[in-house]
Formats: sequence, C-alpha cells, structure tokens
Amino acid sequence: MNEVAIHELDERLQKQIHQARQALQKGGVDYVVQVCGELLKKCPAAYEVRGLLWDALRKEQSGKPSRMRWLRDRSGGFQFKMATRSLLKNEPLEMVHRCDEMLHSKQLFAEVFNALDKAAKALNWTETSVFACQAVVELDPGKTASRLAFAEALLNVGRPNQAIEQVEWVLAREPANGEAQTLLKNASVAETLQRGNWEDTETTFHTKKLT
Repeated sequence: MNEVAIHELDERLQKQIHQARQALQKGGVDYVVQVCGELLKKCPAAYEVRGLLWDALRKEQSGKPSRMRWLRDRSGGFQFKMATRSLLKNEPLEMVHRCDEMLHSKQLFAEVFNALDKAAKALNWTETSVFACQAVVELDPGKTASRLAFAEALLNVGRPNQAIEQVEWVLAREPANGEAQTLLKNASVAETLQRGNWEDTETTFHTKKLT
C-alpha cells in the first residue's frame, strides 16, 4: 500500500476533508478529530488527513502543559510502548492503526509518534515519517536527536532547505556534532542539485557551515 494525497481520494472523501478544514477554522476541533479519525480507519495511507488531525489536536492542546499532564503523558507513553512493541517488527500497518487510534482519542505521547515513524519507515511511507518526526519535535523542541531525525526525514522527501534549518539549529548548540555535520553536508549537496548548480556544490556546503 502506497501513501496517497488528498486529491487521489474518492470525491466524497475529499469533500469530507474540505468540510473538516472549514470546521477547524471555526474552532470545531472535535468534529475534525472525529472525521479524520474515521477517514484514517478507511485509508491509513492518507498522510495529509493525519496532518489535519494533528493540526486540530495542537489547537486544542495549545498552552503550557501542567505538571499533572506531564506525568500522565509519561505514564501513558510508557504503557503504550510496552503494549505495542511487538507490532513494529511484525505488523507495521497495525501499528499505524494503533497510533491513529491514540490520536483519535487525543493521547499525544511522543512514544506514539516515534512508533508511527518506525512503522512508516517499515512501510516506506516517507511523508508519514516526516509528519511523525515533526510532531515529536513540536512536543519537545529541545531534543537534538529528534531534530536530526526530522532533518533526515525531510531530506528523504526532497526538502533539503527545511532539513538544513533543523541541522543548523543543532549545530548552533553542538558545533562538534558529527551526525549533524554529515546531514548538513548531504542536505547542502541536495539543495545545490535541486537548484541545478552542479559546479558550486562544495562552495555551498562550506558557506552553510560558516553561516
């Protein structure tokens, strides 16, 4: 099963998504969560629907989390990880369904998105991997490893400029980080090739390192 964009879906489903987007603009978070949750049950490969669901959940969860919520999330995330660890190896699509169920029930643990990322990689769902990595960064922006994973996912879908932004964030704090330096070089080369400037590859890389 390959990932599908919204415009590739049945017209009836496209209409539901359009209505959900309109509802979100008016604050109808619960409606969007319900519609997207049902759509993902039918078509888990529709990565943009998952992104819309996350937009709605972010809107509802905005604000500084309380200590009680932080403790609940840590406990819930650990339980989810333990309960589903065998699925990642044997049934990645079922793992995706489990993650979507958690999102549908508004359980926003980093472990859910980490599991979704691993399942997406097993299925070769690159856009879903980008989404999952981005969500992890948004939940905890200060983690270097999450930023680098997000950068790598962006590079895999041909978005070197965005990957460079994440890597430069890391290097600003950890200039000697070897993984970040390698990713920066790869992303800079990819950016140059995208622009068709084949001869300036090395210059672009050094320029990015110095800025």
